[in-house]
Amino acid sequence: MQPFLTVCCFVLVVQAGVADQRNANVALERATNAFKQGRFEEAGKQLDAAARADSKKPEIPNLRGAIFTRQKRYEEAAQQFSEALALDPKFYPAKLNLAEVKLLQGQYGEAAEQYQALKQADPDSETLDFKLVLCALLEGNQAKASGIVDLMKFPGTTPAYYYARAAIALRRGDNELAQKYLENVKKYYAEVQCRYFAQSLEEVNLTSATPSRPQETPDPRSGKVGNSGSASQ
Repeated sequence: MQPFLTVCCFVLVVQAGVADQRNANVALERATNAFKQGRFEEAGKQLDAAARADSKKPEIPNLRGAIFTRQKRYEEAAQQFSEALALDPKFYPAKLNLAEVKLLQGQYGEAAEQYQALKQADPDSETLDFKLVLCALLEGNQAKASGIVDLMKFPGTTPAYYYARAAIALRRGDNELAQKYLENVKKYYAEVQCRYFAQSLEEVNLTSATPSRPQETPDPRSGKVGNSGSASQ
């Protein structure tokens, strides 16, 4: 009888663990949807629920860090991304997001180093190339930025090339040329693919008098944007 009771208890524990994981996944999905809609308070509540169910998921602090990033609470965001990496040192989205925080804080050299390190794991990432272009431009090295774009795949699977070219033109003050790139990109890529790159330009004040677009971020769990082979978030 005792062995049977032991087995029964074990089954109950396993079932409880599965239920917790399921609850955590549901709450995390709700948090992700709320985040994409800009409902950060609701996203935070759902993340709290996910953490109560399973505190070991790196996606939870990663998404919380993404919320803080959007709120310009960069130090808190970096802390959350570091927590995600403490749970899973190979968690790519958190590494990408840490680099993004450096970029938004104006630490362009450090951001570039982190993006370049990520290229080792994701060498074909057009998003990383685009970010490296931004870092070079914001550091004042237009020649380096142009060199990176010259090596980018064209046509690519994402609009990264067009937005990188537009960024260089905007940095030079050539709004007319930038506008041509921003108009041409719409001929080949869906709006949903363009939003992340347009937002990235806005976040670093590389904009022209173009109509504002809805904002989108890389998926905070996968780090992917549209059809990109990389990340976000």
